[in-house]
Parts: sequence; structure tokens; C-alpha cells
Amino acid sequence: MRSRKITVAALGALAGALLAGCSVAPGPPPGKPAPRLPADSVAYDELPVITSRPKLFPGSCAQFEQNPQLMRQLQGSSPFFSPVFHSCTLKRAGGTQVEVGSRDPDQRVPHPWIGYWKAYSYGLYHFRRILVLDRYYAVSQLDGNGCLVAVNIGAEQVVTVRVGAQPPVAGGYENIPRPGDSVEQDRRMADTFCPSARQAAETYLSAVDPGGGSLAA
Repeated sequence: MRSRKITVAALGALAGALLAGCSVAPGPPPGKPAPRLPADSVAYDELPVITSRPKLFPGSCAQFEQNPQLMRQLQGSSPFFSPVFHSCTLKRAGGTQVEVGSRDPDQRVPHPWIGYWKAYSYGLYHFRRILVLDRYYAVSQLDGNGCLVAVNIGAEQVVTVRVGAQPPVAGGYENIPRPGDSVEQDRRMADTFCPSARQAAETYLSAVDPGGGSLAA
């Protein structure tokens, strides 16, 4: 009898996982301010996303240059825009930095958010689906020598916030730990940078998108 109960429970769990994989996550209708999202949304591959909201990241460092308070809230200074990575980098004390940027749709990747949420990459380490401020669908993952949080803002644009170590001034890249070097190294890197990346994402979104969220009307 005990064996049969275990089997039934296992089949039930499997059925639930399969259902989550092919059905759309439950969610409230879009509203203003944005509604809170169900905690179990992270278990679903399909989300009730919208893409009607405007971009948040302007593709420059203007938000920080025009709002020094936001820069201080992110504990950064000396903003520098990288057209290659489409992000604005703020240096932090202790040899770390925070990068705020975006992934915008293009011909090669017309729907960038889907790739983040469904993990369309073979090089992902410490990948997690999360909710930011309880109102934004997001993922976190190790990226380079830090941790990246990618956030669905209810637009075609995906906002990215990355916290990590500053690159060496000249050479020395071969000595920097990289995701995938070892499980223990990945855990230490995630513990060091991912909470800070999530906090930076919350700070940025609270400043530039008050009342916003993935399902903001």
C-alpha cells in the first residue's frame, strides 16, 4: 500500500510539472499600479506577458548623469556607456561595478524575453527564475565575472542589471574566475553577486518605473 501511495504521489507531481510546462501561468489582469504576481509563476514556461509598455533604459547613461541621486542609490560613480553591451557601467568601491542596460528586439532575436525565461542557452550557470519587487518576472544567472538579472518590464525591451568584479586594467583575464569553472566556484560567485544584482534591479526599477511591473497597464 505504501509503495502504491508513493507511486501515485510521484505521478501526481510529474503531471503537475508537465501541466506547468505547457499551460500559461495564472496571473491578474494588467493594472495601474501593476498587480502583484503569483509566487508560483516561476514554475511555468508560459507567462501572460504584455509588450505594450515603453522602454525604460534609454540606451545611454543619461538617467544617471541627470539624476545623481539614482547613481548614489546604486552605490556607483563615473558612468560609462558601452555600445557593445548596450549598458551603462557604474564603478563601485571594492573593485566591483554595476551595469544597467537592456536587450532590445532585433532581426536575429525578435523576442529577447522568451530566451531569458526559457533559458535558450547551453552556457547558463546558477540560473534562477525570480520575481522582482513581487511585480516583475525576472531571471538571474551568472554572467562573465558577476551575476545578471534580466527583467520583464511589460515591453519588448528587457532591462538587465549586472553586478560583478571590475575587469583588470590591462591583461590578467586568464586569472579571473569564470562561471562553469567548478560547482563550488559558481556557488561562491552567486552568493557574492546575485543578491546585490537583485537589490540593484529593485533600486533602479523603483526609481525609474514607480508602480510599474510586468503587467502594468
